[in-house]
Amino acid sequence: MNENETQSTEFVPLPKASNRFYVDRYTATIERTDMYLVRVTAKKDGKVYEDLEPRRLFPVTNPDMYITLLDKDEKEIAFVRDFKELDEASADALRACFVDYYRIPRITAITKSEYKFGILFWSSETDRGPVRFRISNVRHDLLRMGDRVLIRDSNDNRYEIPDVKQLDKQSASILFAWM
Repeated sequence: MNENETQSTEFVPLPKASNRFYVDRYTATIERTDMYLVRVTAKKDGKVYEDLEPRRLFPVTNPDMYITLLDKDEKEIAFVRDFKELDEASADALRACFVDYYRIPRITAITKSEYKFGILFWSSETDRGPVRFRISNVRHDLLRMGDRVLIRDSNDNRYEIPDVKQLDKQSASILFAWM
């Protein structure tokens, strides 16, 4: 700070502490109430939190840990550190919500590859049928994690190759030409 500047003495209040609580087998139970929603019942006081949407904070690298439970205003109400800390029924309720929410088509074969004007076009077979998509930035949209590959297309859809060793030779050749 130079001599012409003055330090502000204006009081800035700290943000209000969160009322979120940690859910484990001892503090609460979780029940699925809709395709993507759950109900949390606190064991200590019986308070019920309805219509909470579970979201994974790390869906790719840590899918069974760090789950936030948000209300309709997207305010965090509760937090699950690890599925292992939940009772079986609560963990199953969360997993059921995530089945469709985080469903990523698995590529079983890459049938065609074209590169035009800086955009990569792939035709692929997936566990959900054939698909054709564009990859705008090959360097950032193809991510290899060991034998697993994650792909993001230009529409922000995700695809997965669970094990590159399971691909046929043509598919592997196309894939590795771009990695």
